Amino acid sequence: MKILILFFLYFFLSVSLSLAQTISGDHDYSLKSLLKSKPSIEVSYGVSDIKFSGTPYNFSPTGLIELNLGFTSNNTSKFRKNIVSYKNRFLFLSFNSEENSVKSNNSGIKSNLWKFGLGNKSGYGVSIGKSAAILPYSSRTFNWSNFKYDKQTDNSSALSDENYYSELDNMSGVFRFGSSFEAGINLQITKGFSIQPKYETADIFPRHLAGKQLMSSAIEYAGFGLLETFTKAVMKNSPVAGTFVNFILLNAYEYGFYQLKKDQMYWPFVSSAPLRYETFKLGMTFVF
Repeated sequence: MKILILFFLYFFLSVSLSLAQTISGDHDYSLKSLLKSKPSIEVSYGVSDIKFSGTPYNFSPTGLIELNLGFTSNNTSKFRKNIVSYKNRFLFLSFNSEENSVKSNNSGIKSNLWKFGLGNKSGYGVSIGKSAAILPYSSRTFNWSNFKYDKQTDNSSALSDENYYSELDNMSGVFRFGSSFEAGINLQITKGFSIQPKYETADIFPRHLAGKQLMSSAIEYAGFGLLETFTKAVMKNSPVAGTFVNFILLNAYEYGFYQLKKDQMYWPFVSSAPLRYETFKLGMTFVF
């Protein structure tokens, strides 16, 4: 049975990636393409809600400060001259803390989180004039996080602190692997400067099971590739409308997949729930 499952995943992933590459030739991730991109710096602030499915914990909201260093390219796509292919590959470092939050309701468990990793943004947008553009995108990262928290004096439970906080103690003070997806709109005001309203869901895995994580990611990426094949077909016939169809469908798919992973971090395989940060962010990007 396991052999059949692995064969299915391999076949599904191979077909989806082949179809995506056949239809889309704009997103080139080669080293040559990277060297042609321009260096960029992105600074973001956000407010995060923390959730840990299946546990009784109530967390205080945290504020996020994030720095991205990467390479960005905006190239004319094959669909139409005013349709832009947007790519940003980056390394990032972020800090979440209850002290950074602007929310007035700070009841709950206080925590902080250091996180670093690498990621990729891509999408298609519409240029407006010579310098402005609207660039909707989707983004995914792999990252490592160090989570810490303060135990409350009253845990509102009959359990001892040791038993009540056992799930958080397992997460605290060590680097844990995780992943995230982000949906945003890059509003390019002028060449070299843009702002981005965006939403991110980031999961921290209580433990890393490489086999299950690989198979879960294979299913996620295969579905993403097949859906991208469909959105490229839409863009071929309706380039401007297609940019927003591409943005909506791809991010709706990622949001839905992450909802399935809310209770099982390696869905559809049996696994623990992740520690989840849901963050609304506003960023500024400078391209040099």
